[in-house]
Amino acid sequence: MEHALEAPHPPINLNKFLNEFINNTSSEGADNVPFYFDKKPPVSQDVAATCSLELLASPDDNMIINFEPGAELQRSNVTKPASNKHVPKIYTAISKHKDNSRRNPFARTQYSYRLVPEPKPNENSNAAWILKQFELLITVRFYRPPRAAHRGFKLERPVFSEEFLCLGSNYLSELRDKISCVCNGKRLVDVSEQPDAALPVLDSDPGYFFIYNTFYNDTRNANNCDYSQTVLNWAKTAHGLQQKQFEVAAMEQTKFIDLTVSLGAPVQYLHHGNCEHLFVFSQVEVLRPHTRYLNHSLYPLMRALNSFNRRSCFMCGQRAYHFIVEQSRRQLYDPSYLCRSCFYSFHYVDGKKVGQFKAYRLYDHTESGDEEEEDESQDKQD
Repeated sequence: MEHALEAPHPPINLNKFLNEFINNTSSEGADNVPFYFDKKPPVSQDVAATCSLELLASPDDNMIINFEPGAELQRSNVTKPASNKHVPKIYTAISKHKDNSRRNPFARTQYSYRLVPEPKPNENSNAAWILKQFELLITVRFYRPPRAAHRGFKLERPVFSEEFLCLGSNYLSELRDKISCVCNGKRLVDVSEQPDAALPVLDSDPGYFFIYNTFYNDTRNANNCDYSQTVLNWAKTAHGLQQKQFEVAAMEQTKFIDLTVSLGAPVQYLHHGNCEHLFVFSQVEVLRPHTRYLNHSLYPLMRALNSFNRRSCFMCGQRAYHFIVEQSRRQLYDPSYLCRSCFYSFHYVDGKKVGQFKAYRLYDHTESGDEEEEDESQDKQD
């Protein structure tokens, strides 16, 4: 991890950084266009196609996929054996599965991720996509929130979640709208007494970015509460923070180029009450005019995502979780993540709650049809 292995860089103001770069760089004339943007390339099309960098590949390369937001399905790790065949032991089944799988160090693990291809212009949009002025390209890497805690301490190290390419002209609110989180668009409430009760309607979506002693609140919705005020009130009495000066601004009015950042230093994105994401500014690149095709409407642009972000049920390990259970003495972990089938069979008898616990449902019934279809398919196989 960047913020664990390397010391953070000194803070820099991105606007000042770009202006100094422009002043220290000699201006280029209109005729000095790089050869790869010239209408008449110096080599033939056959040579250019043969020497294309897209032809370079290795069996250990990260997978490149087209990212499409939507419901995720949890695949079973081991195929369920037929009833008329010998059921292998767990160790034998897992060993056989690993032997038959491809030995790739960049396979599906919590430390690997997949790249998303950048969009390419067509012949009609080449001229419109050429960068006309200096621009900053900022790389932002997000890490998923820890999922287990004990006595107030988080037990899971931050794991990479997704990476975005942002332009200096982008607003912080544009980045927030593209961050993936299971809490997006939901208001989680305790439904342990009535697990099938309808979830409340979400009429607000507060949150903030905390970057270099400044809270950037989302004030686009008048119903959004001010999370930063709670932290500021705490900081007034917290040891070592009484003399610290903090500022507050609106993220929908702040562009990336207006920020002061420290590369590699962890900063915070908080929303949904206590859903905390750590993220880092890992790279800042200056884009010179006429050196790149760029469609501003596509940015912030997701460049990579971790396919290990979904957690399977803690009990069966075969389905995606639909319930989060907290403060239960019958579970080994707090919180525990359970699918619908395991949640109802373990925590309820004849529809009545067993023991004391809190349960939060992530999906409505219209979103949970995948698991029911999976159960029906398994019953038919049996």
